[in-house]
Amino acid sequence: MANFVNRERELAALDRAAGRQSGLVIVSGRRRVGKTALLDRFAHDRRSVFLPGTRAPVAEALRRLEERLRVTAAPVAGDLLDLGSLRTWDAALGYLLARARDEPLLVVLDEFPYLCEADPSLPSTLQARWDHRGDAQLSLVLAGSHVGLMEQLVAADAPLFGRADAHLRLSPFSWRDAGLLAGGDDPAAWLEAYVTVGGMPRYLRLWDARHDAVTNLGDLLDGPGAPLGDEGTVVLQELTPGSAAARVLELVALGADTFTAVRERAGLAPATASDALALLERLGLLDRLTPVGEDPRRTKRVRYQIRDPFLRLWLGLVLPNRDAFELGRGTGVLAASREQLAASQQQAFASVVRDWLGDRQQAACGPWWGAGEGVVEALALRGHTPAAAATARWATGVDAAAEVEGLRRVLAGGPHANPEELLVAARDGQGVVTAAELYART
Repeated sequence: MANFVNRERELAALDRAAGRQSGLVIVSGRRRVGKTALLDRFAHDRRSVFLPGTRAPVAEALRRLEERLRVTAAPVAGDLLDLGSLRTWDAALGYLLARARDEPLLVVLDEFPYLCEADPSLPSTLQARWDHRGDAQLSLVLAGSHVGLMEQLVAADAPLFGRADAHLRLSPFSWRDAGLLAGGDDPAAWLEAYVTVGGMPRYLRLWDARHDAVTNLGDLLDGPGAPLGDEGTVVLQELTPGSAAARVLELVALGADTFTAVRERAGLAPATASDALALLERLGLLDRLTPVGEDPRRTKRVRYQIRDPFLRLWLGLVLPNRDAFELGRGTGVLAASREQLAASQQQAFASVVRDWLGDRQQAACGPWWGAGEGVVEALALRGHTPAAAATARWATGVDAAAEVEGLRRVLAGGPHANPEELLVAARDGQGVVTAAELYART
């Protein structure tokens, strides 16, 4: 509990939906994003039962629920648990509702898809009980890391459709909050942590702000038992191994950033490639980038990138060199792959600069590119008027004046020439916006 930071808005959303009255809440988010920590914090100081998520037969899951329930709400003389045990989910839900008649009770079912895997009828059973709960003061939180399955729970044809009081989709920490976990007091170190491993709380907690990215990655990935050595396989559990989606994700990590490149390198039919890309986007694994100011549904200028920096590195560097990392030779791979690492950091840094510039200008902000060469990493538009543009360079010794001239040339032939403000963000250099300035303006 002492290590819990941030998530004030998420806690407030939980409190609104299930803190003051009976409520049903769906909480979804990738593994390592901090769902369990958030729900543990929410349940703190409440009359609550927290059932951790594990794959287990129905009888075993109910035994664990009963064990925790006896601690929180001791059986009443003559009730079901006093005379016997919970044999079915229908009986368990009925008992929970009965125990919430006189005072509030919060029940958290973590990794709910595992429970449904053991008993596919559970959502229907829950719907029937929930629809007839009367004035029971029961609050129920269903959490899960399989984002696709959690979305299916509340789909239009699902038993729980329309029953949830809130669906909280938990995201990784923003770059603005990286310093809460990455340690130290140097904004440059916080930003390096974020652009290298992203915003997953676990990854940021493991980062050592005293060392550079290559040293940190070596500690995290290299050798038997490395803390994050197998992390990519954990993240990818939603994807069937060898499936079109799994192959497409790997290819994007290796540099195939357009539909044509993905389709040709994967050897897929256009419809199959399109479906795989759409699935990866829905799961939050892939970003579909289009030039700001264009209709994203109609433009043909589309590029793809892995959303999470750590997953991008794991797929692009660790997976192709798995044997070397398992044998403790990954540090050499990292040292020889500095350009690939820098390219991944550059992608993440560009996203940071877009977020910063959009907030600074209070305007829509995204990348822009035209038919010619060159990309503007961040262009802020107010309507169709260009308010500001910025170049993002994850590099040192950057000359802002030269970069601004390049920025002008790229914009000159397009519809958004001559923004009111032209900026250059970089690790350091003459006239650039540095990490300290980015954080100072958040």
